Amino acid sequence: MKKINFGVIGLGHWGPNFIRTLSRIPNVNVLCVCDLNQKNLAKIKQFNDEIFTTTNAEDVFINNSIDAVIIATPAKEHFNLAKRALEFDKHVLCEKPLTTNIDDAQTLINKAEAKNKILFVDHTFLFNSAILKMKGMIDAGLIGEIYYLTATRTHLGLIREDVNVAWDLAPHDLSVFNYLLGSSPERISGTGASFLRQGREDVAFINLEYPGGIIANIQVSWVDTNKERKIVAVGSKGRLVFDDLNNLERLKLYEKGISVSDQANDFGEFQLNLRDGDIVSPNIKMEEPLRLVCEEFIHCVRSNIKPISDGIFGLEIVKSLCALDHILKNRT
Repeated sequence: MKKINFGVIGLGHWGPNFIRTLSRIPNVNVLCVCDLNQKNLAKIKQFNDEIFTTTNAEDVFINNSIDAVIIATPAKEHFNLAKRALEFDKHVLCEKPLTTNIDDAQTLINKAEAKNKILFVDHTFLFNSAILKMKGMIDAGLIGEIYYLTATRTHLGLIREDVNVAWDLAPHDLSVFNYLLGSSPERISGTGASFLRQGREDVAFINLEYPGGIIANIQVSWVDTNKERKIVAVGSKGRLVFDDLNNLERLKLYEKGISVSDQANDFGEFQLNLRDGDIVSPNIKMEEPLRLVCEEFIHCVRSNIKPISDGIFGLEIVKSLCALDHILKNRT
């Protein structure tokens, strides 16, 4: 099996995690890392003194031994770095969001297709074992017809300097919603507020409408003292609850529901049927999502197949966030 050589750009929060994860995967090697901060480079050298370190991203691109580049920089830098990597015939794994505007995302998609290279967006929750289980249970019809989805993602910090809270946190839940439903939202609305710094929202409430009349809501916040990562799917037969902070029961199925009776006593009357049932916590073998991300990317590179989280999937997330940006900037 051909060894795949990586370059990693960005050693802030996620970059070192990628390097650690890749070091545990057979037939993979990290040849070069890039960051503007010399202290970050020094830490990587302590981890592996054979890795070439640089402050110039061009050193990564011009290295003909590098097959794939991981971009783990602030979001506004994604486009230029990914475009440059593709121009040098590298496969690209880019942190979410893919870009901060629609045209740039489409340009990267076109460039990857022209170069026959994999463009992979790291929407990590698509590789969370509990989310994968949730998808299987929904597809199996265990909660019936889906009525709506909700998500809450709050914590006190980490506050980003490059984007607002929606661009930082909402891509996680947007990607999960799109994955669970197999579609993208047709309409979006919302509101937000900047309590900490003027002009950059640190709280947002997002409303979405999906095909088939399914509605959804996402609440994201940097200032809520209660850390919460929860996704709920409510259907005609039951409810699924994903709680990322519950290590014992990360996913629960509530086999309860309400429906309208087919039989009516008189014209204009209807009867509601309430169903009680068990609360089921399925057995899930949890695996490290980032390792699954890396393994899927490597598999796609070797097999030349499109990933679930490809550029087109990433573009749909960017479209939703750009639409929300427009609403937030133009609200009265």
